[in-house]
Amino acid sequence: MANQEQLKLIKGGVDVWNAWRKANPSKRVDLSGGNFSKMELSGVDLDGANLQDVNFNQANLSGAMLSGANLTESSLLEANLTGTNLENANVSDADLLRVILVRANLELAHLAKTDLTGADLTKANLREANLHLANLQGAKLTEANLERCKLREANLGQADLAGANLGSADLAQANLKQANLRGANVEKASLIQVDLQEANLQALDNMTLLQLSKARFLRQARLDPTIYEQLVREYPHVCEQD
Repeated sequence: MANQEQLKLIKGGVDVWNAWRKANPSKRVDLSGGNFSKMELSGVDLDGANLQDVNFNQANLSGAMLSGANLTESSLLEANLTGTNLENANVSDADLLRVILVRANLELAHLAKTDLTGADLTKANLREANLHLANLQGAKLTEANLERCKLREANLGQADLAGANLGSADLAQANLKQANLRGANVEKASLIQVDLQEANLQALDNMTLLQLSKARFLRQARLDPTIYEQLVREYPHVCEQD
């Protein structure tokens, strides 16, 4: 249950709240169920806080400290989390539709079943984050760090992953239909049963033919001509789907 005194305190502004947290570092923060829609919370210290089922819709949380926070089932529609630290935060089952997470730190974050449709994760750090069954339809992940990220069965249809680092990422059974992976690093990434229909796979870095041979679909995928020719020779069964 939310702490009513803390709910009143944070609504007094970030400066007041952060000063209180600094003076009370051992106090457990519980703001669960609170409504902070459209609030100015830039730079707020919510490390380790219980923020379950909180409404942060269209709030400004840029530069906020949310490491280790519990944001399960929270709503952050169109919220601004530019540069926010969400390391090891639990954001499972949350609604992050069109959220801005540019340069945010989401290393080791739990984002399973999270709705990130249309989110902007440009240059975000998602190293070893769990995005199992997450919806990233149309999300912008250009130059994002997704190293060792768990993306099994995630929806990345039409997502922009140009220049992203997918080294050792688990993309098994994920949907990447019409996704842009141009120039992405896929070294040791798992592409088992991945849907790559109409995806841009040009100039992939550290890609092997064996990886592509594990894909479920490659229909109309954009491949470098030399790569396609090698696939036809060595893994004709893959190209038969085209």
